[in-house]
Amino acid sequence: MNSSSIWRNLALVLVLVNLLFGLWSGGYLGFLGLDPSSPHEGARLDDQVAPEALQLRVAGAPAIPASAVASQ
Repeated sequence: MNSSSIWRNLALVLVLVNLLFGLWSGGYLGFLGLDPSSPHEGARLDDQVAPEALQLRVAGAPAIPASAVASQ
């Protein structure tokens, strides 16, 4: 085997692996039971810690004391 056929075979293998990964990540192999598992929105919402404590402020605006926010 010469070195040009080794590189050709390596390139072919890499193209095939890339093609298979693209099919798998796109969900096209679902009929084989090979779907990628993705987190559902409900699971991410359950993982949030105290989302009601999030405060949106305008840049440069003075900070509102926590006691004033709690009384609202």
